Amino acid sequence: MGKGLLIYSLKAGSLDSELLPKLVSGLGDVIKIDIEHLQEEGGTLRYAEANHCDWIAVAGGDGTVESVASDLVGTTLPLGIIPAGTFNNFARSLHLPLDPLDACRVILGGNALPTDVGFANHRPFFECVGFGLDAALYTLGEEIKSGRFQKTIEFVRRAYHYPPQQFALTLDRPACDALVQEQTNESARLVRFLTRNQSSNLTLSALMLTISNGPYFGMNYAVAPEQRMDDGLLTISVFSRYSKLQLWWHFAYIAFGRREYSPKSIAFRVAKLRVDGSQKLPVRLDGSTQEDLWPLDVASKKDALRVFRSDATLRPLS
Repeated sequence: MGKGLLIYSLKAGSLDSELLPKLVSGLGDVIKIDIEHLQEEGGTLRYAEANHCDWIAVAGGDGTVESVASDLVGTTLPLGIIPAGTFNNFARSLHLPLDPLDACRVILGGNALPTDVGFANHRPFFECVGFGLDAALYTLGEEIKSGRFQKTIEFVRRAYHYPPQQFALTLDRPACDALVQEQTNESARLVRFLTRNQSSNLTLSALMLTISNGPYFGMNYAVAPEQRMDDGLLTISVFSRYSKLQLWWHFAYIAFGRREYSPKSIAFRVAKLRVDGSQKLPVRLDGSTQEDLWPLDVASKKDALRVFRSDATLRPLS
């Protein structure tokens, strides 16, 4: 295994001064640093090189884990994930233990396996890219969660008035080949059209569209339950036939890891695509809203990151 670097965030929901020494002890030959001080030391890669570290572990929530993972994309340094946040979507997507000490044992197992990473205009993402209603409300939702409850009225007003958007998709294969066939779907007419559609160019109207690298995002929303992180493909979920009330109910239903029930959703599986439309839209890239990512070229980069895991397969949700 060699020497390791443990990057941690005491702002994470379940990480505190009592758990941290247990993690250090559980990882063996490791040095530690608070992520708040990492930039002062030159960043992840420079600090790891200066301290002759052969691998890196991160203890924190998804934001902390994904910021370090971004630094490791394309390198040979393996990443160990110690979930210590609220939702831990990255760890869940890789079927890693959610108990921090069990996660340390996986890291010590030394089984670093290749993992896919999504890229949107060359920016990495690990969970999901969102467009439409999701991205338009995301910042307000974060403000409300942080205690600015006066934003609730603005949130409701914006949600009520938000119109469906036109999305122009250019897929890397014909729509009929990319389409995920569900056994039952209330959008039967649209499914029949797409089943026969040999074109790779589509224009669809929807309240929301997501492109998933892993099964989960947000509050463990299982928006793409069949999505894997080892096959070089992304899942595009198009919410085109929902009223706003139906969409809210749908996401309430799939929160906290419950399997997706999507009788109206349309999904495609592709390795890359372009997203454009009649107007510039905000984009939610994992846990942040981006105003300068439009239009988007989105692609899966296969085996871009090595992550310690306990098995060689990434199972879809059961």
